[in-house]
Amino acid sequence: MSEFERAFAFQDRIEERTAERLEPTPYGPVLVHTRLNRVHDLNFLRALEPGDASAEELAAEANRVQGAAGIGHRRVNIRSEEQRERLEPQFVRLGWEPQRFVLMVQRREPDGPADHEVREVDEPTLRPLWAEAIRLEPHGQDEPLVQQILEHRRDVGQAIPTRLFAGEADGRLVAHTELYSEDGIGQVENVFTLPDYRGRGLAGSLVLHAVAESQAAGNDLTFLVADADDWPQRLYERLGFETAGRYARFLKPRL
Repeated sequence: MSEFERAFAFQDRIEERTAERLEPTPYGPVLVHTRLNRVHDLNFLRALEPGDASAEELAAEANRVQGAAGIGHRRVNIRSEEQRERLEPQFVRLGWEPQRFVLMVQRREPDGPADHEVREVDEPTLRPLWAEAIRLEPHGQDEPLVQQILEHRRDVGQAIPTRLFAGEADGRLVAHTELYSEDGIGQVENVFTLPDYRGRGLAGSLVLHAVAESQAAGNDLTFLVADADDWPQRLYERLGFETAGRYARFLKPRL
């Protein structure tokens, strides 16, 4: 398997362990979690084999399964860059939002050392910062969704070996990241710094610490996922990460 395939298989395991069930479709499974029904990362069509299907056909399957499960939003995940290029204009015409990502693998030494010390913390200690970070997102005014995302993160920590890291400033936790680790693979996830503390190197220090811990655990592959249309991928490049592949998902918010 390629690095890209190994990383996706790793993510698939986490998603399947935290979902309630998988519903089959001709294009791939729909992951369903009716209790955490607002969490996009637990409720979506994983279109592994879209073939020549149109966006309308994929949307119809998402509507059929997610609608029956009482899911308010619709989401379709596409793993092939070629399929993304074909399907994105179609989904846009349907009024769905395209979201593009790069999967980046740590392959070389960083451009420089970490600037800050990093603390390892437990979930109750980090939870208030998690909540503060989520409430800063565009969807952060939806308090039921905030609470469901927090519960999902707790569930992930129970589904796969997880370590939580935080950075401090002014006597408080202001930045965080997570490391998921299993079977020779580590994923750095949820890298965040409060707005007033950005630009100080906290995020870079957290990522480098997580990478070092991943390597110390014996992982031969450490990866993360970044928004393909945002600046953090440039930071990750300076930290030794290189793009291994690209993928996309398409979202229709709550109906």
